[in-house]
Amino acid sequence: MPGPLYAILLGYKESPVTEARCRFGRCLRELLCRALLEHRACLAAVSDGPLDLVLPVPSSSRPGGAPLGRVEGLAERVVTALGTGVRWLPTALERAAGEIGHMRPNARAFAVPCRARSAVRGARVLLVDDTYVSGARAQSAAAALRLAGARAVVIVPAGRVLRPDRLDGHAAFLAAQPAQSGHGPRCLLLSQAGAGTG
Repeated sequence: MPGPLYAILLGYKESPVTEARCRFGRCLRELLCRALLEHRACLAAVSDGPLDLVLPVPSSSRPGGAPLGRVEGLAERVVTALGTGVRWLPTALERAAGEIGHMRPNARAFAVPCRARSAVRGARVLLVDDTYVSGARAQSAAAALRLAGARAVVIVPAGRVLRPDRLDGHAAFLAAQPAQSGHGPRCLLLSQAGAGTG
């Protein structure tokens, strides 16, 4: 922060101009789908097999579901990037009564509705998120899916807010990343996200 990716992640849901939200949404769709296509094998490795379901992390406060679920063409492009057998199922999670605090996930903050339980039970699920700050919302969603019987849940954010100037943990995380750009660090992020969700 600030940066081009942060502008896209903020603009696709916050811009007051409809055309700008659509343009930022297209940029986000292309970035996310390119990353998923490039790392399809990594995702299968951390979920111990091919993915079955993909859904966006629901909003904890906005009406109308997940902002990513409203990005035009995202569902089709994600399914194409991940390959045969994957279903986009944003209705597999909905907001429940549990509170979510900063850095305080809550497995009762989201719930799998009855109509989606058979699809979730035993499934390998990919949760896509726009921005991972503390991870409380995404981890809450992953915990709710696991409680409903999901076999594996992997969280993939389009962007992660890191503040090495404010948080020692962020500085240590960045220092531990390999110096080369490309495949290595991004796979490490996916592995850590997968391990953290159970």
